[in-house]
Amino acid sequence: MTHRSPTLSSYGPDVSRPLPSRAAWFLEGVLAAGLGLGAFTVLVLLLWIISPYPDSGAGGALHIAADLWLLGHGSGLVRTETLSGVPAPVALTPLLLVIAPLWLLYRAFVQALSADGEGGGGAHEGDESGPGKATGEETGEQPGVLTPLGCVAGGYLLTAAVTVLFASAGPVRADVLSALVRMPLFVLCVAVAAMWPAWGRTQQEAPNELDPSACSPNAADTAQTGDHAGRRMRFPAPGLREAGVLIRRLCPLRTALTAVAVLCGGGLLVTLGALLWHLDGVQAAFPRLAGGSWTGQFAVLLLVVALLPNAAVWAAAYGLGPGFALGAGPVIGPMTEGAGSTRLPPFPLLEALPSGAGGFGLLACAVAGMVPLAAGVTVGRYVGRAAVPLPGRAEGAFGRQATVCVVALVAFECGAVVSVLAAFSGGALGTGAMASLGPSWWLTGVAAFAWALLAGTPVALAVRSWRLRERGPDDDWHETAARQARWTALKTASGGLMPDFEPRRD
Repeated sequence: MTHRSPTLSSYGPDVSRPLPSRAAWFLEGVLAAGLGLGAFTVLVLLLWIISPYPDSGAGGALHIAADLWLLGHGSGLVRTETLSGVPAPVALTPLLLVIAPLWLLYRAFVQALSADGEGGGGAHEGDESGPGKATGEETGEQPGVLTPLGCVAGGYLLTAAVTVLFASAGPVRADVLSALVRMPLFVLCVAVAAMWPAWGRTQQEAPNELDPSACSPNAADTAQTGDHAGRRMRFPAPGLREAGVLIRRLCPLRTALTAVAVLCGGGLLVTLGALLWHLDGVQAAFPRLAGGSWTGQFAVLLLVVALLPNAAVWAAAYGLGPGFALGAGPVIGPMTEGAGSTRLPPFPLLEALPSGAGGFGLLACAVAGMVPLAAGVTVGRYVGRAAVPLPGRAEGAFGRQATVCVVALVAFECGAVVSVLAAFSGGALGTGAMASLGPSWWLTGVAAFAWALLAGTPVALAVRSWRLRERGPDDDWHETAARQARWTALKTASGGLMPDFEPRRD
């Protein structure tokens, strides 16, 4: 009853619907930024209300909310009130704070792209003199993809600029130079991520120059002239041609993201296990930081939860091998002595660091080493299953060279994503001993690539060989017992007309 049928619609099937104006897209970006700011403001004001002894008024709480929102975009802060009098940077971004701004901005971009696609779809169907030309733009030209994205990004960045001006004063102020670099980069990355699925659908819907059997690894050899010859020149080696077809079937980026999810999920499990192992020290760190105030301890707990994704990435870097740095001390990794020689502030997550001298240190190395191994096995399993789509049949299966090439591509993408996470999870929390925190982004990315390649290649080849040797869907029909049962049924149905002899055994 509530569905608006085409008969009741004011727009006919041959009339293009008017697109939202640029002002509507601009307001969409402002709304996305405002909702993120509102979420942080509500949380900070709640803590300020329930705190029995707040250090500042509502204005200070609003400044903290703006600082947290900017910090969630990777923008750095500067703490001016220090014991030495030297301003200290705050550049470590809690990854949990990134979720709300990232989701809101991504949703705004996707809505702008979907509105542009719906409006652009009827532009070619409507008559040039029809009412579709009178709606939207007066010139009758439909805006491109960059127009809605630019309008949404402009509204978001304008709100961010106002927030930076508001948070540029106070004991913890925004770093203007960092905001000028990080905020546009954040918006650009989210815009590219929003455009990626639409671009992939456009590539799939584009006319395919190959014949319908292009999903077969031998499809590139079915023609010798025309466009097929151009494709043969693009992929000169047979293994590379098969790898190109396998890439289109597998979607390597999705496989790489799955492996990264396994890697970070395993790092989170290692972190939680370490917290439970050092539970006494973790519990003792709360009153040392917040005293006896339960509101202060609750704020510390929220900070710990916000930093749990960072700790998961650091634990993954520990399992990969490069480890992570904690200030001026040695890098904490499987081959180092741990954090015993470094004086660290009392914080619950820092109490769960491996000691390095037997006990939990050896156990942490063994458990953490299984995390990148599981990620590599995930890569090999997905690629191996895609290399042999039909178990037991060589038709449509891909060769070993193509399988190894696709594993290398997925491993490279996995290393790139892990390096971005490692760079975003670290930062500075002061000067001197706290100037460098977190893993090295390039070492962690190289280690993730090596683990995914070295562990994924044999697994992919083993899965491919196993699926080739598996019984196909019709193999049971040719078994000796099945043939004997069919022969007996035929003799019974014939009423004794068939001769009495056993079926041939192959």
